[in-house]
Amino acid sequence: MAAPARNYFYTTAGYGGLMSRSFAHSLNLWLDMPRIRRIAVIWCLVAPILLVIYLAMQRQVGLTDGNDRPFGEDFLNFWSAARLAISGRATLIYDLRLFHDFQQAVVGGPIDLYHYSYPPVMLLLTAPIGLLPYEAGWLVWQVGGWLAFALAVRRIAPSNWFLLALAPPAILINAIGGQNGCWIAAVLGWGLILLERRPMLAGAILALLVVKPQLAWLVPLALLAGREYRAVAALCLTAVLLIMLSLVIFGIDLWLAYAAQGAMLKTVILENGWGTWHRMISAFVLVRHLDAAVAVAYAAQVLVSAVVAWLVLARWRTDGATPTSFAMLLLGVLLGSIYVSDYDCVSVALVLAWAWPVLRADGLWRSALAVLTPLLAAPLAVASGVALGAFMLWPLFLSIRRKAVANRACQASMLRPSEAFTNPPSTVIVSPTT
Repeated sequence: MAAPARNYFYTTAGYGGLMSRSFAHSLNLWLDMPRIRRIAVIWCLVAPILLVIYLAMQRQVGLTDGNDRPFGEDFLNFWSAARLAISGRATLIYDLRLFHDFQQAVVGGPIDLYHYSYPPVMLLLTAPIGLLPYEAGWLVWQVGGWLAFALAVRRIAPSNWFLLALAPPAILINAIGGQNGCWIAAVLGWGLILLERRPMLAGAILALLVVKPQLAWLVPLALLAGREYRAVAALCLTAVLLIMLSLVIFGIDLWLAYAAQGAMLKTVILENGWGTWHRMISAFVLVRHLDAAVAVAYAAQVLVSAVVAWLVLARWRTDGATPTSFAMLLLGVLLGSIYVSDYDCVSVALVLAWAWPVLRADGLWRSALAVLTPLLAAPLAVASGVALGAFMLWPLFLSIRRKAVANRACQASMLRPSEAFTNPPSTVIVSPTT
């Protein structure tokens, strides 16, 4: 490259970098903690009102909105499957037509085609809600899941736990959709919280992720990288026992029916984009939104998942089970999954609880972007036709990694970590021609 062109390139890149850093700095100045706390308090007051209004709209005809949505949305799937399982009619669960007929009878009005996409192990865990009336079951599902999650947040960040557990928009999105985001976040949170003192119990708790294998695959690998062998053993043993118990109770035929329906749903929903594609934030869905072939989307997801795994496992191998390792794993679970939706981002609150001591003020905009992902991903996807939500967690993920590496370097050079973050080295711009 000629000298003038080279100078132009470096000058332009330098100005671009300075402008980007200036914008981030200005955003961080605006996003101070008092302002964030005020916004969080206002949202905590508004969100329950929005939820009540939404639920009221779903009682127009029976327990439906009179069009296609039932009261509780996807909770209808969890409750219907649990009720069928405990009443000896589990064979109906993976039959779309019979399952739909049963659900319409439950809500007493017209609804869209809902489906149950979880393995039979989930039936063992959700059976208690099938014993309750539908609306009571919804209340137990929502309140119980939030409490399990909120107590995990309280254990990590006791001084700010309530706002951190209630203010993230993912809580409202999860409640509106009747989904299991709070339960999954609670499993991840408590599994990692108990890892140091109760590794066997931690592994047994993390084994519950067998109900969502697309979110579970990175967890045992991280535990292995961190040399948490007792937790890995407990995880594997508990998962095998749960699967075997489901086979004994429900039989192999139900597992075969689950596999057949899962293959069909993978094609229809994930690959062809029927239903809630706009709410997904995976690299696969991003590439498919760009009209790429299915094979190209799979290749892109494999590449992204490999990069995420490499970064997460490197941290666990170097640092072991530390708060920043936990934070990176939780974000890695989301970024590395091929099938991940907005309600799965409940666990971002746990990320902030663990990573905040190293992020502090210079991580405010990245943290805000990650927290707002469930609120912004779907509208942006609908407006642009592109799953932009796939990008929104990356700034926080990379920032936590950078801080963890810097923290490790400080320890290696006998510096106190707090000195590295409160007094970072100055940025020096060197001309390429000198």
